[in-house]
Formats: sequence, C-alpha cells, structure tokens
Amino acid sequence: MSLLQSPAIGSVERRECLAQADWVREFLLPRIPVVITGALKSWPAMSKWSPEYFKDRYGSMPLAVEGQNHTLGGFLPSKKDGGNLTMAEFIDLVSSSSDENPAPYLRNVWIEKFLPELDADLQPEPPCFYPNWLEAPFTQPLYPRLHAGHPELYIGGRGGKFPVLHYDSWHIYVFLCQIYGVKEYTIFAPDQTPYLYPSDYHTSSISVDDIDNVDIKKFPLFAKASPIRFTLHPGEMLFVPPGWWHMAKILTPSISISVTRVNSSNWDEFAKELRQCSPFYLKPFVWSYLTAFRLALPLFGSGTALTK
Repeated sequence: MSLLQSPAIGSVERRECLAQADWVREFLLPRIPVVITGALKSWPAMSKWSPEYFKDRYGSMPLAVEGQNHTLGGFLPSKKDGGNLTMAEFIDLVSSSSDENPAPYLRNVWIEKFLPELDADLQPEPPCFYPNWLEAPFTQPLYPRLHAGHPELYIGGRGGKFPVLHYDSWHIYVFLCQIYGVKEYTIFAPDQTPYLYPSDYHTSSISVDDIDNVDIKKFPLFAKASPIRFTLHPGEMLFVPPGWWHMAKILTPSISISVTRVNSSNWDEFAKELRQCSPFYLKPFVWSYLTAFRLALPLFGSGTALTK
C-alpha cells in the first residue's frame, strides 16, 4: 500500500496481547496504528519506575548536555542559566509542572549510554519488536541516529510536549511505550500531508508551530486536516507506522520509552529516503552500503520473516 493511500481510520483500536501473526497481518503490513495493551506487563519497569524512583536512585546525577553521545541533539534539560540540573532538581520541576509553566522535557535519551542498568527493566521484549534489522552487522554507520533501535527514555511533566508534529525520519516505524502517567497523542495519516505544510528544510516535520492554535489565515489548508486524538495509559504501547504524523502532550507526570524499527516491511522507503537525504557526493557510497547491508542479512541470521 502506498504511503499516500492510507486506509480510512477515525480512531485508534486497542488490542489486548495482540498475537504476532495478527499484528503483522492487521496492522504492520497495512500500516494502521494500534494501541497494544498487556504487552508490557512483565516489564519490571512497570512496577519500579516513577518520578520518585528516579529522584531517589539518581538524584545527585547531573544532567549534562555538552559532549554527550546518548541523545539525539542534546535533549537533556538544563537550568535557565544554562547550568546542569541534577536529576532531583529535574524531577522536582516535573512534579510541579503545569500547563501554564511546563517543566523541561527529557527526551530521546539513549538508555544504553545514559543509564544502562535500566535496560534490564525493559525485558522481555514483546514479539512485535522483531525482526529488527538495525541490530544486524554493519549497522554502525546508522548508530548516531538509530543506535540499533535500542530504547530511548522520555520523562516530563504536565503541559510538556514534543515540540513539533512529525513523522520519524527515513520512514522508520516506532513503538511508544507508556510506563508511568498519561499522554495525549495526536496523529495524522500520511494522506493528510497536503494539509500539514511540511517544512521546506526538513520534510518529516511541519512549519506549523502549534497544532492546537493554528493561524488559519496563514495555513488555510490545515482546516481540512483530520486529526486523531487519544490517550495512552501505563502499560499501553502505541504502534506508529512509517509516515504517520504524530506528537504527544503530557497530561500528568510521565515516563515512557520508544523503540524504532526497520525490516522488510519498510526497507524500500527507508533505503530510498536515506539515499535522498545524503549529500550528492555520498549518494553512490550510500547506495553501495545499503545494497551490501541488505544482501548480507541472511548470512548473519537477521532474517526477513516478520515473525520471531
């Protein structure tokens, strides 16, 4: 199915403990978002993680921004004067956060480099996390952006939100797993793209700053767009297919993680967009790399099947 021919959808279905074969047939291949419930119930994080847990266990830890290789662009919160917050100071801001004065948002932090011991609290992985081609050999060139699809951490307070409506670059797909608190998600199908004013500089984000307060005189087509809004609660996991626009607003103090995936279901779009985004002089090398990577997968047991 073309990314510009999404199935008609007016809400997001919730499914309890969705079987792998059903997930592939009903949601992954037709590219329909779904909230999966019950898949995270065995994770220790579900009973351990809370704002108080991070404050008590890591309170003195500085949230340093400069020189860190575990964020996508340094998305670690800092003080208004630019100094480093400690985890305890940050959690206090999260606890007192409001719609009028939201706390800074810790987001897109690579757990394996930031607090590697937390990875054990995110096991066992649900079957729908597989196959994951980003863990295959020769993926090191993709690590700065995708780091093998390993979990990223998000902690924020009421009123906080992801800064822009976007779809995940290179047509990767994502699982958004809610550990603590509640978020409200707004998503748009790919066929809504003509109404969303994609940015001229970064086509996976839009030029509209605030989708809840759109200047219709400046962005008249946005009035034709059809958003889908819903909440995500602890223990629930949202599958966002490739090319689906999404953003989140935090309704209560929140802790969540995300994982990204590439496999045979989205490889063609992934490879095409990665080539298109590459500087002209690198395009032949990128093409050769992606071709060799795809051919090598069966040799290393990474497989192509969409069942684990």
